[in-house]
Amino acid sequence: MSPRRFSLRFSIAYALMMLGSGVKLPFLPLWLSAKGIDPSGIATVVAGMMAIRTVSAPLFAWIADHFRLRRQVIIGCAALSFLSYLSLGLVSGFGAIAAVALLASFFFAPVFPLSESYSVDASAALGLDYGRIRLWASLSFLSGSLGSGLLLSHLDPLDTAWLLAGAFGLATLAALLLPPEPAVLKSPKPKSASSMGAGRFLFGTSFTLFLLVAGTAQASHGMMYSFSSMHWQQLGFSPAIIGLMWTVAVMAEVTLLAFSNRVVERFGPGPIFLAGISGGILRWSLLAFMESMPVIMVLQALHAASFAMTHLGTMHMIRLMVPERIRNRAQALNTALAGGILMSSSIWASGPLFHSIGSKTYLVMAGISLVALVAAIPLLRVSPRVRAAADT
Repeated sequence: MSPRRFSLRFSIAYALMMLGSGVKLPFLPLWLSAKGIDPSGIATVVAGMMAIRTVSAPLFAWIADHFRLRRQVIIGCAALSFLSYLSLGLVSGFGAIAAVALLASFFFAPVFPLSESYSVDASAALGLDYGRIRLWASLSFLSGSLGSGLLLSHLDPLDTAWLLAGAFGLATLAALLLPPEPAVLKSPKPKSASSMGAGRFLFGTSFTLFLLVAGTAQASHGMMYSFSSMHWQQLGFSPAIIGLMWTVAVMAEVTLLAFSNRVVERFGPGPIFLAGISGGILRWSLLAFMESMPVIMVLQALHAASFAMTHLGTMHMIRLMVPERIRNRAQALNTALAGGILMSSSIWASGPLFHSIGSKTYLVMAGISLVALVAAIPLLRVSPRVRAAADT
């Protein structure tokens, strides 16, 4: 398969893969509220869905690495996730809803990080621009949030469950559309006798600390991912406007990704990473006080920094630091920390904080970003030694 055809097919898959996440992040909390679950219960469910990634992402990444079945694992997990979300619309009561939601998240958790690992590896091997392929996942998220926001302006909030099921069904189709791995990725890599063991590298070098910092930076989105839609609803904004606010954020992210190779070549992954964290401090500090729709829209554009630049820096640092033979596990560890332990902790804390201090919870998120920035500056100075270890 030619690089151009590979890129096209992967882009189409990405264009469908994140529709469900685009529905889930803005509107699952509203659906849970419509089902009679209070803010603490909502925080528990959403945080639990994040936390369970710490189990499933590394588990399925090990299976993908050990049996060299990355694409097959992606397909199987996507299909099981779809069946779980389909079941979500059929259950009632906190216990049943929480159990099915956790099961759905358990199966979908490895789908995107394994796809990310695949696209980063293939882009480097085939001379493709990772960002230009990855931006279709962001547009997929955008379509899910904007489309579901428009639909829910005319539907009952309880219909969100069926929108989720349909969107994750399309994610299963996306997994089936992923192209076969290029021969250059399937060929076994020679293993040096001096190669550092996977466990020692992933858990015993500065790379582990780097992932903790990256995860802390992304965990600052906890309030945004769990209660921003409820906050904006309390300010009187309609579901369509809420969807548009998410749209602005994703469009800013997509714009950056469209020029990612140029940005990375010009500034380097480390400075991009630091700039992204700094953008998060500014974004959360101002969102704590702003109630004007135009101003919030402008601040949402800082998603290009707080998420996209931090993510882009992280992905390229992983590519440069980590040996190819354990890159799936490195991506899974990143998911387990950033999207699992740290994000779930941030979301869980956001529940009682939002109940007590409302939008001022964003100031706590700004504090989290500040901690990440302070830790990142000295850490990135030692990253060349980690990269050298990866190249042995």
